Amino acid sequence: MATSERTETLLKNLDKAYGGEICTVKDWDIEIIPKAVREKLKKFGLAKTFDPEMVCNRDLELADVFFQAGYELALDLGFLCEDTERIIRVSEEELEKALRLQSGSLLMGDGQDEVLMKSRIPGDRYPPIMIAPLALMMSEEFVVPALAGFVKYRKLVDVLNGLTIDKPMGRAIRSGTPYETWLGGYEQELKRQALWMAGREEMGTMGVSNSTTEYGYFGGACSVPGGKPQSLSLLPAELKIRFGNFHRAIQASSLGHSLHAGSNSYIGGYAGSVEGAVVANIANELLLVTILRADNTGNNIFDMKNLCGTSRRALWGNSIVTQAVSRNTRIMNCKILDTVGGPCTDFYFYESAAGLMINAASGASCTIGPRSAGGRLKDYITPVEAWWCGEIFKSCGSMDLTQVNEIAKVLVARYESGLGDPPIGKSITECFDLRKLEPTEEYRVLYERVREELMELGMPLNQVYEN
Repeated sequence: MATSERTETLLKNLDKAYGGEICTVKDWDIEIIPKAVREKLKKFGLAKTFDPEMVCNRDLELADVFFQAGYELALDLGFLCEDTERIIRVSEEELEKALRLQSGSLLMGDGQDEVLMKSRIPGDRYPPIMIAPLALMMSEEFVVPALAGFVKYRKLVDVLNGLTIDKPMGRAIRSGTPYETWLGGYEQELKRQALWMAGREEMGTMGVSNSTTEYGYFGGACSVPGGKPQSLSLLPAELKIRFGNFHRAIQASSLGHSLHAGSNSYIGGYAGSVEGAVVANIANELLLVTILRADNTGNNIFDMKNLCGTSRRALWGNSIVTQAVSRNTRIMNCKILDTVGGPCTDFYFYESAAGLMINAASGASCTIGPRSAGGRLKDYITPVEAWWCGEIFKSCGSMDLTQVNEIAKVLVARYESGLGDPPIGKSITECFDLRKLEPTEEYRVLYERVREELMELGMPLNQVYEN
């Protein structure tokens, strides 16, 4: 059987992982990346362009300049393969071909649960899609009803991701062992049960959440429930790749799955400032579609100081990246919002509303969430946060960036002083009824109160809780 064009591209780039220029991981991280990023910031006059009053960037020409800097960085650096310590570089011809091959649309799910993800631009009237939940840790006995709750409202959540299962069948799962391979398949069975419980058997699904290595992915990829599934390949860090990423991409190509790939860029990391993280993040976007042939990307700006994506710097950085990529390519960009507030807190509602509004209005095609309580605690995630994310994200995509910035400044002022010590809120058993799949009265009242506050500020929330 003939090798597909996608697989052929993957193999050619894998060849480069053996034949490319030698570079140690230490040199790449400490010398190569920082120096290259500084040069781009200087060349394009981008250093210190962050303005704390611009929580959401409104200067689209500035976003375009950042895109050019990221484009050049992608061509100058490429990815370092950690397994071989060789550089996988791409030519401009290869990069431009990869961008031309981006279709700008992707179907997920079947029947009444089929959704179309599309590339968007800032203020686009076509709504982005919501994928839930982010793969946070949950006790096994809560997983199936919780997943059913996450996808309860068809208008709010479009695609099912998954949860990380704590001690499945009473076993501690060791990474890279047969336990992980088994768990990948077991996770898919639990997802299947949850979709049946919710009446959404044809809903699209994404990834294998219980997969710290390729073993868990291999164990679950062939038994994915739902229609038109998507595989997930997360890089170890910006501008670096591992064989595990190639494993997933090649298997996805063989199975006919679409591929989502991405990683964070860190403010305070190897790229340095928020402006440097933005340039590296844009380069990552371009290299993922060129080297891994990703169908859509998920690259995010993460603030190391507060371990979040909701500081002023991180919100601005994510708005710039999203605007730059959406205005200059047809890449379908997915933005995960790294929140730190916990369930049943107004802190979480303000924090997530600011970030999701900014990302949607800046041109993001999808998001995966929620990341309740920063993903730090077992059982501190509920369907309510996912419903909230879906409502905000889908409602705000066509907003004007000036209005977005003004609302975001109000919201950030309400929570930013607590980013260093955020409230953890309440666990799922304390604020959500897993039998009725409904929040407690306390949580419902809080939700409606904050929702009214946001609408008074001008946020156009208009989703209806019915299928």
